[in-house]
Amino acid sequence: MTILSAPKKAILYLRLSVSKEESVSIASQNKQLQELAEREGWQIVATYTDDGLSGGKPRENANTALKMLNDRSADVIAVLKFDRWSRMGARAVADLQDVLDARKAKGSPALFVALADGLRSDTPTWDIQVALLAAMGRTERELIRSRVAGARKYQRATRKHSGPLPYGYRSIPHPSGKGRALEIDPAEAAIVRRIVDALLDGQTGYRIAKDLNADGIKPRRSERWSASGVADLIRRDSLLGHMTHRRPGDNSRTHRPILGDDGLPEVVWPPIVNADELAQARAALARRPSYNSMPGAGRTRAARLLSGVTACSTCGGPLRVNYTNKLKDGTRAARYVCAAPAGACPAKVSINAEALEDHVAAHLLAVAGTFDVYEVRETAPDVSELAQVRQAIDAAAEDMKQPGADYPEIAARIAKLDAKRAELEAAPAVVTSETVATGETFAEAWQARDVDGRRKLVVSALDGPIVVKPAVRGSRRMDETRLDIPWKWTNPGEVEDYDAE
Repeated sequence: MTILSAPKKAILYLRLSVSKEESVSIASQNKQLQELAEREGWQIVATYTDDGLSGGKPRENANTALKMLNDRSADVIAVLKFDRWSRMGARAVADLQDVLDARKAKGSPALFVALADGLRSDTPTWDIQVALLAAMGRTERELIRSRVAGARKYQRATRKHSGPLPYGYRSIPHPSGKGRALEIDPAEAAIVRRIVDALLDGQTGYRIAKDLNADGIKPRRSERWSASGVADLIRRDSLLGHMTHRRPGDNSRTHRPILGDDGLPEVVWPPIVNADELAQARAALARRPSYNSMPGAGRTRAARLLSGVTACSTCGGPLRVNYTNKLKDGTRAARYVCAAPAGACPAKVSINAEALEDHVAAHLLAVAGTFDVYEVRETAPDVSELAQVRQAIDAAAEDMKQPGADYPEIAARIAKLDAKRAELEAAPAVVTSETVATGETFAEAWQARDVDGRRKLVVSALDGPIVVKPAVRGSRRMDETRLDIPWKWTNPGEVEDYDAE
């Protein structure tokens, strides 16, 4: 009787530093490894791809494949070449070898195959071959890194563009005849201009994204605009014509403008917007985290919707939230209770918190659900130059930390910039305030905001605190006659002003 063994379970791992069509493309790697699995009789249980990821970076997919090999979810990892697995040298080899040794010690050997290298972990020469290939791969990675760093340094020095195109620009031949430069892309620049103008007019990122999507305008790398996408675009120094770069150790989202001889960011490409406009647009975005703010909103971190908004009809004091002992279902009922000390209020009031909150919210949305939400915004003009000087001081301080730094030159630069900073800070700043529509209705804002934000919406619709009267003895239901709610729209003529554009 012949016993057939189960086929080996194989993982195909594909990696490419830069997507392109050639012999090592992802599609080509996948085809060759699938043919190998068919010849070997392996069952492919997973295919992992790291497209556009350097071999010198840790890869979650490769780690997952190695974990599957370790826990016997797979028996084989197959790659086209060993440098597709990693160029991280001895560390990557050691991690792989630890798993292979552990499987062998448990009597269930695993297999690693690098097809194009003719490398298999079940051959006698495996140890020597893999150590040599790992060393070569790491050396090649360091050479590539050195060449790329040198090329980027040259491009910065000669003011030639490299890397992804910043939004609002397109690539053109450099005037020198070598390399690339940037010029304004009229279509994208018009969108940037529209966004900046909208922010300066007081619109929120939410409203701007909503309008762009409604007009069928798509961002470059996604299907729809979002408030965060609008904010990310406005924070880019490239809109000012600055050429940016990253220093070793910077994360991928760090973009430092190249500085001129005066220590300030140099304008390399034609700017799409001027510095003052962009600074004001960014200032509007900086206030976005507190976009819920309304005058007289009371406490900002209270736990309930109407905390700080209710008052006792007997003594006029505020109500605070108290919780009852646990109910049969394990929960505790919340109540708004007069906060006056014992004996200070002759008839303290108390009301079920959930019932009161539901009543107030329902009334607010029923009447004002379609009303526009307004907020007060302050604008400080001419802040861009001061921001640039501060940024230049920070950049100079970072330069001090670099190997071979010219300390006297940097110190002189910082002294000059610091004098400029002091001059700008001493100049009087004129702050203007205006009330603008956020682009949301009360109903939309209610759905989007947390308890604190909803409380501020309620407060914005009130002329004072909600006064709660004592309950009628024996009543257990919500009694509207106990409440005096000073809604703004209850006064003649208030509704028109309240909903004005």
